[in-house]
Amino acid sequence: MLAEPIALPGGAVLRRLTTADAEAFAAHVEADLEHLGAYLPWPARTADAAGAADWLRPYEHAEDGRVVAAGAWLEGRLAGGGVLFHHDAAQANMELGIWMTTGAEGRGVAAAVCRALLRLARDELGARRLEWRSATANVRSRRLAQRLGFTHEGTLRSSYVLRGERLDVDVLSLVGTEIDAAAGVTAPTGPARA
Repeated sequence: MLAEPIALPGGAVLRRLTTADAEAFAAHVEADLEHLGAYLPWPARTADAAGAADWLRPYEHAEDGRVVAAGAWLEGRLAGGGVLFHHDAAQANMELGIWMTTGAEGRGVAAAVCRALLRLARDELGARRLEWRSATANVRSRRLAQRLGFTHEGTLRSSYVLRGERLDVDVLSLVGTEIDAAAGVTAPTGPARA
């Protein structure tokens, strides 16, 4: 999956992240740790090369439902990325996650990463349902999901612990042909997919 890099708008390039990228991954996290760690637990564990390699390894080997970690490179530097995880092949469900450094925000990179990963989920994994979960306080994340066409399904109250604080989490989803629309592709002709 993601065997070849994908050119994104604005000069960004999306490519699969592996443990060989651990130093670059750690450097991009460490440089923007406060921002990346505001709503995500993993930046605190990945600001050094060993922690980054540990975090990337299950994605590199597609373990425990982790399918792919992809990095968005902008002007030769890792600027963020996205992951497909919680993959349940039998149900054709998975989750999409995204992160961007402050320098990459507002440039369309996050939306482009999402669209590319949605196409991979649809075309290579046969996804019929994609979830997006974010802390309710992370308004920027929810807005991006909704711009892509994700529907808010509900809020899981007090379901997520970050630095000792319990947070509410919004759950959004795309199903069936909504995935096609969000990915920016035309649905195949024939019977409607659910």
